[in-house]
Amino acid sequence: MALLLMLAACNYLKLARPNVIGQLHPDLVGLVNFLPSIDHQNEATLGRLIGTGGLTHAERDSAGFMRARVRIPRDQFIWRPSVVVMPEGGVLELEFSNEDPVLHQALITSEGGKQFLDILPRSRGVAHVRLDQPGMYSFGCPVGNHTGRGMVGIIIVRGQVPAEARLDRPPMPRP
Repeated sequence: MALLLMLAACNYLKLARPNVIGQLHPDLVGLVNFLPSIDHQNEATLGRLIGTGGLTHAERDSAGFMRARVRIPRDQFIWRPSVVVMPEGGVLELEFSNEDPVLHQALITSEGGKQFLDILPRSRGVAHVRLDQPGMYSFGCPVGNHTGRGMVGIIIVRGQVPAEARLDRPPMPRP
């Protein structure tokens, strides 16, 4: 047992090496130093970061719809996952599962408007949104200050930007 603890401590101490710390962006280091408990909900009046809820990729079904599931864990005020990636534009079906004993709502931006969904305690709800253009779309819980406490998520739609929407600038290398 003592050996296991020593090995775990060694891995943790590797993070403190100057060559590892030097790889972090200065803004990120400043944020982590200012808010050392940023991974905990509602620390220092700031909600969780979007990425702490995890990531999922929407899956296409036989009808051509893309589907993804999002949970609301009990007493955490976070979407899990909080980032949904679509391979291209289209219709996305989001199934929300509320494991919390309080009411939540999903307000999702979409093409030409917003989708609004009540998610009762310990229940499920489904929203369909059309996201035809590549980009980032948001969803959050407008109940009380749930969004401010960390219930913010994004939907990333991958794909090529139409020629009429491209900026007039030289071609850029793509990752």
